[in-house]
Amino acid sequence: PDHSLNAPLREDGDGEWMDWLTDETDSQEVQIAEKEELEKRRDMLGEAMKTLNKRERHILVERRLKDEPMTLEDLSQEYSISRERVRQIEVRAFEKLQKSMRNMAVEEHIGA
Repeated sequence: PDHSLNAPLREDGDGEWMDWLTDETDSQEVQIAEKEELEKRRDMLGEAMKTLNKRERHILVERRLKDEPMTLEDLSQEYSISRERVRQIEVRAFEKLQKSMRNMAVEEHIGA
């Protein structure tokens, strides 16, 4: 026999079967918007990375963008500089990256 989704769950009438059929996933519009935002941020990161020189980019990637980052010691040996100098380059590169991405975000906002 057919049953209604509006039928009560229990005899006391507290709640209906329909209450159990909610879709908890984001709507298609939200999923598409989130995907587009992620792609835009990736593009911005790629453009911002171009503002760094080769050494800055390598140190930043190895220290901040890897699942298992290289140590300051490993990078200091690779570049024949002190660990402190590697740290300074990393910090400066990250600041340059942030500034570049902020500028792109402002330009995009103004252009929108």
